[in-house]
Amino acid sequence: MKPVYFIITCLLLTGISFAQPMSNIGSAGGKIKLANDQAIVIESSTDIEASFSMGMEMVSKSIVQNSLLVKNSTDKQYTISNTFTKIKANLTMMGQPYSYDSENKESNNGDMAKIFDNSLNNPVDIIVDNMTGKAISEKKPVKKKDTDASNPATDLMKMFSDNSDEGIVSGAFEVIPPGRNIGDSWSDTTGAKDMKMIRKYTLSSISGNESTILLDAVSNAVNKLDFQGMEFEIKSVTKTKGEIVTDINTGLVKKRSSISDITGTVQMMGQDMPISAKVTSAGTYK
Repeated sequence: MKPVYFIITCLLLTGISFAQPMSNIGSAGGKIKLANDQAIVIESSTDIEASFSMGMEMVSKSIVQNSLLVKNSTDKQYTISNTFTKIKANLTMMGQPYSYDSENKESNNGDMAKIFDNSLNNPVDIIVDNMTGKAISEKKPVKKKDTDASNPATDLMKMFSDNSDEGIVSGAFEVIPPGRNIGDSWSDTTGAKDMKMIRKYTLSSISGNESTILLDAVSNAVNKLDFQGMEFEIKSVTKTKGEIVTDINTGLVKKRSSISDITGTVQMMGQDMPISAKVTSAGTYK
């Protein structure tokens, strides 16, 4: 059953990408306002409950901290560094616990340390469009690797440290299109060959310089994966509801929260295996 964990990782990453801040595609019109050397600290938590066929279950909780620093600015863009600075993660899979605490490395599991130790405190510069808050850095190819058959939990834990630098930086901003009033909605659609994602935003309230935006999103994906000579087809539907509180004057997000429900099937050796998961996330920006 080791290949199953590789499939689980891929499916849950779909949900976590929804739980993480969304890029502001289609939300242009305002402008984010930052100062050089301005620092932003992001603290986020992610809880996952997943169940699979044959009684397999997984539960995980993580708290992650990222530090952003505005390094440079022009008329059209900002250069912002992102540094993954802190993580505390606990995962239980098939009754087996795994954990990592960046502030208590002496007690960490060796396999978990291999994942996180090299990911911490390495700043990455991201270029951001100051009209949308969207990262415009060149996209890097994603390298796909087989799971570690001797310890499949390492790939599941890896999801906490592999969050996109571009997504984290873009998620610090949310620009409301001009002319929108309370109750108004707007949407964006993104997609690739095997995935389509539709997001609807609704301006729920305005209090002083703070606005609250409701998010309703749906993603449909079909992926084919090769694992050690075996081919799997994964079909998944992710439904997400969330809330975003942002500063109208600067475009800076103050907090985000979301709940994603993932349902899917994996076709393996001619049989469909059901998979479901719930991802709850929350983040603050200071």
